[in-house]
Amino acid sequence: MLFSLPTLARTSVAAAAAALALGVLAGASSAGAPLAGVRLAECLKGSEPDQRSVQFRGAMRQIPASQTMWMRFRLLERVGDAEFESVRAPGLGVWRKSRPDVRRFVHRQEVLELAESADYRARVKFRWYDAEGELVKRVTRRSGVCRQGGELPNLVVRRIRIAQVGGSPAIHRYELRIANVGGAASELTEISLAVDGVGVDKVPIGPLEPGERRPIYVTGPACVRSVRAKADPSDSVIESSEYDNVLRAPCSPRP
Repeated sequence: MLFSLPTLARTSVAAAAAALALGVLAGASSAGAPLAGVRLAECLKGSEPDQRSVQFRGAMRQIPASQTMWMRFRLLERVGDAEFESVRAPGLGVWRKSRPDVRRFVHRQEVLELAESADYRARVKFRWYDAEGELVKRVTRRSGVCRQGGELPNLVVRRIRIAQVGGSPAIHRYELRIANVGGAASELTEISLAVDGVGVDKVPIGPLEPGERRPIYVTGPACVRSVRAKADPSDSVIESSEYDNVLRAPCSPRP
């Protein structure tokens, strides 16, 4: 649930933070997941204050001897050529705590009504505690930057087309149409393909100008149930939105 909060003391930010629903994944596998991290999930811009917001996603996984996991978000702001500085706001600086013995702990934090000419990022402290409440480990991570002073790219997968290769039912060619629907050119990244839940390949993609579209071709095994393509799977490109990078489609090869 989102809720409005009082104006910040700093005049460069008009309003404060809203905490989104806490996510605790008790049964999800954490194999291969980073110990802890925070990423920029969404960076929205606009001419009006209520159109400008940022959302961060923090995640951490259980480690040996730990029973509960904690994380605390701080908002960092930069204006012009100055260094990033911590900004106080209601809803930020609060320790978010997992239930005991969950494998993975996820929390999203949104900040509303950002200043039009500033940059923002999150600094998150992660802590692990044992059954007696003793600190086991602590780390700090920082997110990517939400730039309100300029445009950002936004990579999306527009469509997936499937065709048999040489008439062979065991091999398909996948055409992945990627587009940059943002207002700035994207950097070098990749697009990934998974068939029936199994990763097939990651293909490099050069920079795309705003509005540019490009077909990417991948050869892989025949698709039985579904196919999934994701632009920028490593989250290396800071985009205006990270929620529209994935496209899923049923298996329907063209004749």
